[in-house]
Amino acid sequence: MDDYTRRSFIRTTLPGFLGISMALPGITAVATRARAAEGRLPEGEPIHWDAFLEAIAREAAKQHLDDWSEPAYVERAARIAGRLNLKDPELAKAFEQAKEGIGDGRVDFERLEKQQDFQISLVQFEKGEQISHHDHPGMTGILLCAAGNVDVWNYDELRKSPEEGHVLLRQTAKARLQKSSVSTLTSQDRNIHRLKARQLTQLVDIFAPPYTQERVRKSRWFDVDAEPYQGEGRDFLAKVR
Repeated sequence: MDDYTRRSFIRTTLPGFLGISMALPGITAVATRARAAEGRLPEGEPIHWDAFLEAIAREAAKQHLDDWSEPAYVERAARIAGRLNLKDPELAKAFEQAKEGIGDGRVDFERLEKQQDFQISLVQFEKGEQISHHDHPGMTGILLCAAGNVDVWNYDELRKSPEEGHVLLRQTAKARLQKSSVSTLTSQDRNIHRLKARQLTQLVDIFAPPYTQERVRKSRWFDVDAEPYQGEGRDFLAKVR
């Protein structure tokens, strides 16, 4: 395998992936990356991997400002993600290597990049594989479909639950992502989601801020009723595992 100086590949289960993500230190971007996007992001044209990383890094760094707006950030980051050249040689290598996990009977996760303000992962599903309802406390997310076809459901947790020991989730979005389409979430909106692949699918996930031990600890998984609460509407009764 080539000596990858810009990323590390780690195939694992979701719990293992979260544990690795919180333990790994931030990666210092190389000097060439800092130059990659300077004056080289003409509007509307595809951008290569290094330029993409630099553009995301610039946007994610703004989270430390007092006036940072999560909705504005995910909108800008989604536009950047939509311009990523999915045929970039470095990215193409990652996509091909991920296919080694086909047939292992689980969703595969590979870390592509982790910096102080964000992390990027490749998530691969085979047909019918899914990630059940879960949240990302204090985090924003952009999901770019690089290949395939996946359904994504998003939810908000309502303040009051009609039943003790349960929470009430309101479905706020449902999308079918195909190549180059994007789904987003913020810490306040659409933060709970579920994914199910309709065919072999590869997603590029961008989370800001990145996973830490505390964020992993706070993450929750939900068992959600199949039918809406009281038989109609967009609200679903759920129990935290």
